[in-house]
Amino acid sequence: MTISEPSREPDAAGTVNPVNVVVALFRFGVAALALAGTKEVWLHGQLDDLLYFTNQSGVLLAVVMIWAGFASLLGKRQPPGWFKGGVTLFLAITGLVAYFVLEPEAADAPTLAIGLTSGQIEHQLDPVLAFLDFLLLDQHRRLRWRYSWWWLVYLLAYVTFTTVRGTVWDLDYPYGFIDLGELGWGGLLLNVLVYGIGFTLLGLLIILIDRRMPARALVGNPVPTRT
Repeated sequence: MTISEPSREPDAAGTVNPVNVVVALFRFGVAALALAGTKEVWLHGQLDDLLYFTNQSGVLLAVVMIWAGFASLLGKRQPPGWFKGGVTLFLAITGLVAYFVLEPEAADAPTLAIGLTSGQIEHQLDPVLAFLDFLLLDQHRRLRWRYSWWWLVYLLAYVTFTTVRGTVWDLDYPYGFIDLGELGWGGLLLNVLVYGIGFTLLGLLIILIDRRMPARALVGNPVPTRT
């Protein structure tokens, strides 16, 4: 069943909705945090750091928040649902893996911004802010069930790339739970299956939340966008 786009009454010509300005500022603030957490990539040119799923998610969060922020401010169309929902999912995965799988951040880790460390920004704050933005500031009922499969392709492509990189060029793996050298093919495939199921289920949960929410954004008045 196709769910229609939410209706929207345009603002009066030449006026700026003050709530949309607040929404835009919030999104720019989230983007600034995401950029702070990934500055080694875009500021210092350490492109090897993009090998980490956490940094990929942080860069994507910065992109989608800057896009969405300007769209809110200028009355333009918001990022498509498949992209915004995917970034929300990737940040949720980042936070959950950091909490349940990865080793805790070192106690003496340096601070990057507003007294927060890289781990606190990327693993704790970014996922929460991304979900709040999705829940409160986005239009809803625009995600399709098939998007969960599209997002899963990203995970499979990531694991394929890191495996080829590790086996062909004998380079380090970014995470122990996808390290073929340590796990063997059986262990790697089992982990891919487990994480793939979790990835898909969480994606379906995000879609379910989207389809159960009111169509209009709870805060702000965004221009309707395609799915």
